[in-house]
Amino acid sequence: MATYKSNAGAILQPGNQINKLSGYNKEGVQGWPGIELFEQVGYIKVTNLTADKASFKSFNITVPSPDRRVSDRVRDDRTSLVVSASSDRPAYVYGASIAIAQDVPSGGLPSFPASPITADLGATTGEILLLGPDNSGNPLGVPSTQLNGLAAASSSITAASSAFAQGSADTTVGDFPAWTSVSSSIATADAANSMMYKVTADTTFKVYNLNAIANTTITGDGVFISSDDSDAGKAAYIVCRVNYLRPAAAVSWSDVSSFVDFASQVGGTDS
Repeated sequence: MATYKSNAGAILQPGNQINKLSGYNKEGVQGWPGIELFEQVGYIKVTNLTADKASFKSFNITVPSPDRRVSDRVRDDRTSLVVSASSDRPAYVYGASIAIAQDVPSGGLPSFPASPITADLGATTGEILLLGPDNSGNPLGVPSTQLNGLAAASSSITAASSAFAQGSADTTVGDFPAWTSVSSSIATADAANSMMYKVTADTTFKVYNLNAIANTTITGDGVFISSDDSDAGKAAYIVCRVNYLRPAAAVSWSDVSSFVDFASQVGGTDS
């Protein structure tokens, strides 16, 4: 396999963005001067049966390679979804979304022998799937009192009738983290869903099967697909999206060097 420089995505100027941002390459867009915005999208493929569900409660997210030829792939799939950050350039997560994939159209395409390929995801009624930042193998959950913006970095769906049905989806728990109103005096509760989630180191996002959204340990019974779907070669796919922004890198000589008139240029001068 050829060597490929990872995380090499450019930071695009808005007028140069003509395609969806490459989450695989950590490609960003300078949506505001001095601010870089990113989007990563990935999936989890579930194929286990109910007998093994207890082993399937926590999942890494695959960020797929742009290379479609599996046998001749320069870039392998990424096996985890990581938000890049540092103390000098923190990341501020402002959006997350989770869904159970459903073929389009739902019955598949007659011209494609393998379709439909998606399946419902079996689970215990009332349990949830939570997308959010990882805490040494456990979820951080979304506490009822928001002190740090976790609602902006999390998304969840709830199982009904013993399954997460295909097409189930939701956006960020806190919607968009923007102040819209305050009580008679500004109080902690006013900021409940109005803060971005700040990280100062590379942070992995995962999906957890939980009993409740505030859980900080993995409490669910596990997920699975039916025997019929397995026999038909189907799988359940959990689709995930994370959006975040970072301060742009510090200004440097390259930002002005091409505009400076210096003596090494023909006819040039520093004055």
